[in-house]
Amino acid sequence: MKKITIYQRGASNVEIFDDAKDDLDIYCQELSKIFNVSNVVILKTSTSTFIGRPSQLTGLTVEDTESNAKQELESIPEIVEESSPPEEDNSDVDIITDID
Repeated sequence: MKKITIYQRGASNVEIFDDAKDDLDIYCQELSKIFNVSNVVILKTSTSTFIGRPSQLTGLTVEDTESNAKQELESIPEIVEESSPPEEDNSDVDIITDID
């Protein structure tokens, strides 16, 4: 079980859970994509959904509650960008689902 704590500017922290069994490093890389979204992000996990503006997020903490492993996404030194040019986005909402 993964515990995700979302830190926001001017608001209290939000905790959501996901029953994904993925390796913590891989899970965090996938989750960090929310910082690349420009408008609204919908983060859907196995137990809940978070809707917010990435510009208001200050960081994320992901904890594997089964192994007590913890990694702060704000401390990851680089984000790997895809080599293909970005596709043109015609919507105001980017949806990230199935993190695992």
